[in-house]
Amino acid sequence: MATQKEVSGKKSPADIERAMKAFEAEIERARKERAKVGMTFVALTREQLMEKLERANSPVIIWMNWSNDALPGGTICHGVGVQNPDPWTWDNLAVAVSVGNRNPIKDDDVFLSDFDRRFPTLAQPHPLGFSLGPLDVASFNFDLRVPCCIEKTGYFGNTVLFQINNYGVGVLLERSAFFFAVV
Repeated sequence: MATQKEVSGKKSPADIERAMKAFEAEIERARKERAKVGMTFVALTREQLMEKLERANSPVIIWMNWSNDALPGGTICHGVGVQNPDPWTWDNLAVAVSVGNRNPIKDDDVFLSDFDRRFPTLAQPHPLGFSLGPLDVASFNFDLRVPCCIEKTGYFGNTVLFQINNYGVGVLLERSAFFFAVV
């Protein structure tokens, strides 16, 4: 099982170019598919993709989509796309979603523990996570239930990609944020 801390191999220029082409194709496919449903869609730019490929030895979140608002008691729909730029397979991966104003928090321990407990935290897939081979893509959809008696304002959703370690500390690989309103 590859982990961010154990893998020391660098990607070759050919690996980076293959990953860039795969990332751009997946982003365009997801953008076209999700444009039909009227949700917000954001994806990494070419510059952001290149930066991630040069620094990351792990799968990355390359796009997200979400419904813009919901009534109290309603649902925010959130989707996320993950792709592996590495020439090796990653196992025991999971994606989790929670709510809280944590986007600017740099410390991962604080980021993971400080969330709005009125909202559910959600994770997929169970029970052992998922695997991503070289250039593989996985996408997940979450239905985030909005509590019934909650302030009508904006909220930050947080998405985390991590590697599960059943007998130790898992590894946070990537995180992203989205913004929605309760109306």
